Order: sequence, then C-alpha cells, then structure tokens
Amino acid sequence: MKRLCIIQPLLSDYSRETFLELTQYCQVDLVFSLAPSEIGFGDVPPPENSSLRYFVVPTFKPFGGRLGMIQWGIAKYLRREKPNAIMIFGNPRYLSFWTTLFWGKLLRIPVYVHEHGLYKKRCIGTLYRWMTTLLLKLAASYICYAPIVRQSFLDHGFPGRKLSVAHNSQTNHFPVRPQEKTGLEKGVLFIGRLREGNQLPLLVRSLERIRREDGLPLTLHVIGTGEQVGLLRNEARERPWIVLHGELFDQERIRAVSLGCFLGCYPGNAGLSVVHMMSLSLPVITHDDLPSHQGPEPSFIRNGVSGLLYDHNDPEESLYRAIRSLASDPLLLAKMWQSAFEDYQNLVSPPLSERYWAILDGRHSQLRSHAAPPPDLESETSRAKSA
Repeated sequence: MKRLCIIQPLLSDYSRETFLELTQYCQVDLVFSLAPSEIGFGDVPPPENSSLRYFVVPTFKPFGGRLGMIQWGIAKYLRREKPNAIMIFGNPRYLSFWTTLFWGKLLRIPVYVHEHGLYKKRCIGTLYRWMTTLLLKLAASYICYAPIVRQSFLDHGFPGRKLSVAHNSQTNHFPVRPQEKTGLEKGVLFIGRLREGNQLPLLVRSLERIRREDGLPLTLHVIGTGEQVGLLRNEARERPWIVLHGELFDQERIRAVSLGCFLGCYPGNAGLSVVHMMSLSLPVITHDDLPSHQGPEPSFIRNGVSGLLYDHNDPEESLYRAIRSLASDPLLLAKMWQSAFEDYQNLVSPPLSERYWAILDGRHSQLRSHAAPPPDLESETSRAKSA
C-alpha cells in the first residue's frame, strides 16, 4: 500500500498521534472537519510530517445534528487522489459515510470501517439489520474497538469473517508506574470532556459524603473542559477540595497531577479516559451498564482487579461504597495499582497504529500469533461481575 486515506469527523489529540505513527508504514492523507471549541477537544494543531497530508473539509447538517450529516468534498478527493485504501469512522448517521462506501466499491478501493459497532444496541430492528448487512457487504473489514464490539456482531447473528479487533488505546509517554505510588495519595482523578452524561455531580456528592461521614480528606482533581465547565466551577467555589486543572493535553503535566491521586473515576458514560487513567497506575471506577458508555473501553476494566464497576441502578450508595472501599484498604489498592498498569501495558503492546496496519496490510492473524495480545478483558469483567 502506497497511500492510505483516513477519514475522521474531528481530529482529537490522541488520534493525531496514532495517525502520525501510521506514516512509518505508508503515505497518509488525513481528511477531517474542525471541532467546535466548546466541546472540549482542544485546539489540535495540524499534523506535521512529510509523509502526511491533511485535508480539512466542512461538515454540513441539512437535517440537523443527528442524521444525514455530510463531510463535503470527500467524493471529489477520492476521484482525484485514488488512494490505495480508505479507513473511515463508522457512524452510519453520516450520509458521507455511505457515499464513501459506494465510491470505494466503484473505484475498487478497499474501505476499512472502525467504530464501536453494535455493542450499544441491546436489540436491533429489521431496518438496522439490513443496514448492518449492507455495511459489512460493502466494507473490506470492520475494525472493532474491543472484543466486546466484535462479540456484539456475533450475538446479533452477523458472520465474523470481516470482523477484526484493534483495542482502542493510546500510548502515554509519561506513565506512572505502580512503584511510584506512596500510599499517601488522597486525590481522585477525573479526565475527560465536561459534557452531559459524565455524572460529575454524583462524584462530588460521594466524595462530600466520605469527607463528612468517614473523615477521609479526599480531594477531586478534574482535567478537562467542555460545555458544562461553568456548572463545575459553581460546585468548586464552595468546595476548596475540588481542583480544576482545565484543559491539559501535555501528558507530563497530567502525570504530575496524577501523582497526588490514588484512583481514577469516571462516574458517567466513559470512553478512552479509562485507558489513560490506567496508564497512570490508577484503578478506575465507573458504572456497570456497559452498553450505555460512550465507548467500549470500560469493558477493559477487570472488576475487582484493575478497577470497580459500581451499580448503576443504585448510583449514590454504590459509588460511595466503591470509593470508600479503596480509600480504606491500602493492600487492595496496591494490588489494583499493579493490575491497572499491567492491563494498560497489554493494551498498548503492540500500539494501536501497529494493530491498524496489521489489519490493513492483511497480517492481522500474524500479529495475533507473534505478539502477546491483550487479555480478554471483557470476559474477565463478566466473570468478576457474576462472582
């Protein structure tokens, strides 16, 4: 393969690094739209690499922001440049996603779709089943973000022939190793966009109760920004133990903040932040309703081993007990520090870019047989929950 076209809705900081790493294998054209500043993705600079070109295209929403979105200019790019392969985010609500699949067939360019598949679907109707069947027929391969995503296709009766797995992850170049933890940490770390659904007020209430009823002087460190930053500022004004660090993309600075924390918590619908916190040797607490999460990454948590899944049906009491259990048990906490970091290492060895390339280059089976794959963390989670 000489040139790979990657189509993204937006360019995030972590995905930028993965796509830059792909340039060690081939020329890359990155097609994306600019992110609105208020959603908390940050001002990600355009990638700079002699093997990478970027094309910024507008996104039109003629039918609103839920259906029929169009990244304008993709078809023109494909006809002009004729890349050897296309890798595109798999949001079927985008009209341009479907036109890209059809243009790929017409131009004989293999299209690789990557996304979280059906794992958020507890059931699917006839129309969605037809749509998924067409998607798998048109795509060269569907790259699943986690084993639970691939399993979701199989559970709904779709064949596994075109399904491959590349564990969605990011390499932290400034990790925290378990031996760096002292046992004196009192902080709880939240990393993520401040958006609806993150349930930060629930976390604030739980920590407030622990401070009041159990006398543990825990603090909350929040890294991120977004449309709900104003609400959190109001919470922090009356609570000096809440520390708002704002928008941080410098991993060395995030590492420095995390050194004062003993666990990570994303009380609402989490995503890749789970992996980031694991790289800092922090066991992660989030809720146990996996299909409602933002992405499949919470399935990487081994319940009771590398983190805790609290009961989403009883959030106030369950989250309080989960945090208190780790804050008051230093031996269990030390074991979880070790397990969280080990699971992170498994997720990024080999890195996501290498997993992508093995699939694109037709060597996915070789990668799985010659490199140590991540453990089947979803199975571990299920076993722990049922124990």
